[in-house]
Amino acid sequence: MTVLAVDTTAGDASAAVLRDGETALECRLSARDGLSALLAPTLEFLLRSLALAPEQVDLYAAAVGPGLFTGIRVGLATLKGMNFAAGRPMVGVGTLEALAFPFAGARRTVVPLIDARRGQLYAAAYDWVAGEMRERLAPSLLPADEALRRLAPLPDALFVDGGEGDLAERLRGELPPARLACRPPFLAAAVGRLALDRFRRGRSAGDPAELRPLYIRKPDAETLGERNARGAD
Repeated sequence: MTVLAVDTTAGDASAAVLRDGETALECRLSARDGLSALLAPTLEFLLRSLALAPEQVDLYAAAVGPGLFTGIRVGLATLKGMNFAAGRPMVGVGTLEALAFPFAGARRTVVPLIDARRGQLYAAAYDWVAGEMRERLAPSLLPADEALRRLAPLPDALFVDGGEGDLAERLRGELPPARLACRPPFLAAAVGRLALDRFRRGRSAGDPAELRPLYIRKPDAETLGERNARGAD
């Protein structure tokens, strides 16, 4: 199967085409440099380079968050737009799942963390059971101190730093090196492999138009709007 996957949830964005689970071609770009203008041409370049039309892609996959609010929206909207005429299946993958996925072979509980700023972390925990990722802790937004207090005691857990902010330095100060793993800098290939696995297990997302971001924390604009509304009451 051919999969077109994107991850635009962090500053290091990426897009990849996979064939039967192996990366055929990958492009890496910065989500900070006009992502909305760069992503569509990047996807078109990937397909053109492999002599593929959008309808020849068997599965579309996108990281849905948590992460950069604008990046998530741009990634989903762009992929949906490319898939609109093709009408192919589309699967959403959580960013924390994609961070954990490359460490499936570790046979340990994997704890991906993303610095959510404001003294908070996006956190989750996953085990592998019969070759399948299982949630031990669902994606959550937690105060940083609470997250580390709750998750550090997990026996032999492997922590994966999401790569944004000052989280890495803090983890190095609080955890032994054997419990830390380097974050894969670009996640599109992991997103594609996870999406393919779910699709083959019959867990596709259904109607692509219904695929939504996983924000966990409300976007700043929405939070400001709620504060303004309360002030007007």
